[in-house]
Amino acid sequence: MRGVGQLALRSTDPLRVAEFYEAAFGFRRLAGDDAGTDLELGGFELSFRRGDSATRDGIQIGFKVETASEVDAWAQELGRRGFALAAPPSGDRWEGTRSFRIADPDGRQVAVFYDYPA
Repeated sequence: MRGVGQLALRSTDPLRVAEFYEAAFGFRRLAGDDAGTDLELGGFELSFRRGDSATRDGIQIGFKVETASEVDAWAQELGRRGFALAAPPSGDRWEGTRSFRIADPDGRQVAVFYDYPA
């Protein structure tokens, strides 16, 4: 097995959620209509299927970056573009990770993080 290649979640509004991931993180839309939307970024497919309620309890989507300063840069850029941060970047080498979170339109937690080398 090479890794995880696809994640499919329920959404009350797949097109709106797709627009969020396109605008915030640069996902590319593969297909989409009222019933569902498929996005892709770096070989990973993120799909949203229409449901009466969104899949969000216990779900967090995390995007790993190459450096701790990249976490700060993403937070600053997303904030500048009007995305509301759940909390500012936190964590350091002592804690082992640096990250921040925002919520997507369905209320799922989305993290941008960096893990310091051990």
